[in-house]
Amino acid sequence: MVNFFDTVKKWCLVSCWLIVLSCLGLLTFAKRLHPDEARTLQQMAVTMGADGWKLDDPCQSYSAGPNITCDYCVGADCHITELRLKDLHLTGTLPPELVQLTYLVKVDFTRNFLHGPLPTIWSTMKHLEFISLTANRLSGMIPKEWGSFPSLTYLSFEANNFSGSVPKEIGYLVNLTHLIFSSNKFVGRLPDTLVNLKNLQDLRLSDNNFEGPIPEFIGKFTQLRRLELYATGLKGPIPAAIFHDLENLLDLRITDIAGEKSDIPTLRSNKSGINLVLRNMNLSGTIPDSVWDMIPQMDMLDLSFNNLEGEVYYKPNTAKHVFLAGNKLNGTVPESFRLNSKGHNIDLSYNNFTWPAATCKGHSLEKLNTYQSSSFKNQLLPCLDNFNCQRYRRTSLHINCGGPNVLVTNANGSLLYEGDQQYDGYGSAMSTTVGPYWGFSSTGDFMNDDDKIKSYIIRDDERFGDTERLYITARKSPLSLTYFGCLENGTYTVKLHFSEIEFREYSGLGRRIFDIYIQGKKMSKDFNIEEEANRTGNKVVVQQYFNASVTDNTLDIRFYWAGKGTTCVPNRGYYGILISAISVCQSKLFKFTKHFNYC
Repeated sequence: MVNFFDTVKKWCLVSCWLIVLSCLGLLTFAKRLHPDEARTLQQMAVTMGADGWKLDDPCQSYSAGPNITCDYCVGADCHITELRLKDLHLTGTLPPELVQLTYLVKVDFTRNFLHGPLPTIWSTMKHLEFISLTANRLSGMIPKEWGSFPSLTYLSFEANNFSGSVPKEIGYLVNLTHLIFSSNKFVGRLPDTLVNLKNLQDLRLSDNNFEGPIPEFIGKFTQLRRLELYATGLKGPIPAAIFHDLENLLDLRITDIAGEKSDIPTLRSNKSGINLVLRNMNLSGTIPDSVWDMIPQMDMLDLSFNNLEGEVYYKPNTAKHVFLAGNKLNGTVPESFRLNSKGHNIDLSYNNFTWPAATCKGHSLEKLNTYQSSSFKNQLLPCLDNFNCQRYRRTSLHINCGGPNVLVTNANGSLLYEGDQQYDGYGSAMSTTVGPYWGFSSTGDFMNDDDKIKSYIIRDDERFGDTERLYITARKSPLSLTYFGCLENGTYTVKLHFSEIEFREYSGLGRRIFDIYIQGKKMSKDFNIEEEANRTGNKVVVQQYFNASVTDNTLDIRFYWAGKGTTCVPNRGYYGILISAISVCQSKLFKFTKHFNYC
């Protein structure tokens, strides 16, 4: 007969072990999503146009469905705290039902095709800290009620079609650390109430139509680490406090703004890994000593396309990327740039430097862009004396950008498009000849790509057949790309061939926008490949420009990214210029030759 006291003793031991295991987290009980939230998810799936979601166990992650975290549990019922819906091709609208997930902390809708307005009711969600709406088709104005989130720290409207002015109520979100308005259609002045956002670490206003000067209150965001102002519509000058008082700032990008000439303010920072981009904003004078003193601390220095003068000073160490193109800099190129012992990327193009013969001897110029950097304008590429366009093509030039040589044939005959695919290596500053009569110059680094972009050539073998081989490949560039050719003096017709082969499954979501210059004259502003293709109903676009005048045997075709368009489709760091092919023919040949279809 079993002793009663022995039985009680055994049960006590078992109970004690259960308590210990439970405290150590080694014992688990069956958990389930709260039934109300399970029903809410099903309703949300319908609203968002989600097909094929398997929600038998919603708190698990599925490759074809939502990524959900349910880590707030009361008894056997768990509640959703994080909802990550990135890259799911959702085609519906933002779900008002989200408000029923009362314990939700984070929601991420990045890169979908959601459309429509912002649900006003979301602003009542007291636990919500993170909202990303990045890269969708959302539109309308920001409701003033969205200034009522009590806990919000991260808010991204990036890459949508939002319009109107920023409501003053956004300035009441005093816990915000990240605020991103980039790539929308916002207008008007930024409200003064934004001065309340003292905790901001990341502020991005790029690619909008804001009005007025850059607000002085930005200089009071002392916690700011990243400030991005590409093509905002705002005007200069830059408030001095941005340079003097923001001691935590590691990433400052201001480009393509109008305003009177101004000098570069004195910089103060003891940080390392700095990105300083002050491009195309009418800066004048010389580059101050404070910039040269900081250059060993920098990852990037970009002062391109300003009106800067004077000499470039010697530094034994320099930034990983130094872009000085399109200024009036002069003097002898420093030895540190010529030696370039660490293989950094340095762009000196479109300047007035002196290149003595001895300067070029024994130096590798592989990552040094020297195109039109000489005070002697007949030197297209200093240190390449044999390329000065004393020899030139008589009538035409045809280039397959980023691809191999291609023979294009139709009923009228054949033409050879020369390729440049052998120059496929990653390099943010390069200039080279491809043949005896032409070459190209490329500048810029795809920022925030986590160094994943290793090539400036892309290809798409699926969309195009043998009859459209010119569009299988394309050359891209994040900032400035120039194709130059040696031609007989005369008047030419230029045809530029484009096809958007990078967005692919995200077609219609990304926006690639850039400017086109021929012989230094802006021929197209805010050119958008997909927009032009949709307008004509074709998957390829051919832009035609007449009467390009060649007077010194040199033709210069330049593409420039002016800070507009999306920078996060199909992934972060994808933007800039894309060109498939170039055709150049003398105007008289274009009119009368049987090959006019190619010219």
